[in-house]
Amino acid sequence: MNLLKYFSVLLCVISVLGCASKQQQMSTLEVRSMQTKEYDSTTQLVVFKALINALLDRGFTLTSSDSDAGVVLANSTTTQTNGTEVLTKAVATYFTLGLNWVFGDNNLDDTISIDISANVTQLKGITRVRINAIAKRLNSSGEVVESDMIVEPQYYNSIFEQIEKSVFLEQNLD
Repeated sequence: MNLLKYFSVLLCVISVLGCASKQQQMSTLEVRSMQTKEYDSTTQLVVFKALINALLDRGFTLTSSDSDAGVVLANSTTTQTNGTEVLTKAVATYFTLGLNWVFGDNNLDDTISIDISANVTQLKGITRVRINAIAKRLNSSGEVVESDMIVEPQYYNSIFEQIEKSVFLEQNLD
């Protein structure tokens, strides 16, 4: 009976930890600042194409774009093993003497989908890019179980660095 109590407590702890917020609270201004980069002496079209190239280089698929409006929508999808589901499945399999494994859903992978929306705007002497990335976790049934805005500066900075390199190449290869 001690073993049953141990696993019950363990499952409760995992459930509580899984529900805890992973994002630190940022103000709207902080989020916009992290998501925005300005480029000097370039045209909107050059930066727009550089943004598309940066996203394609990262494995994104363009879902929509409009160069006149400066809007790009893109998506990237991967799979990832769900550690909580693996543990839950192992415990359930143990307590059902293997029947859960035989008759249950044995897909332990979740789909991770990242949706990006970006805006490229020409201003006086500069071109501004703002990128917003949303990460979604979908279970094996295709239901969204978690959806969060990506708020890691290094994520956006790596895209902006690729845009800068592409702009540099575009301007110096003519």
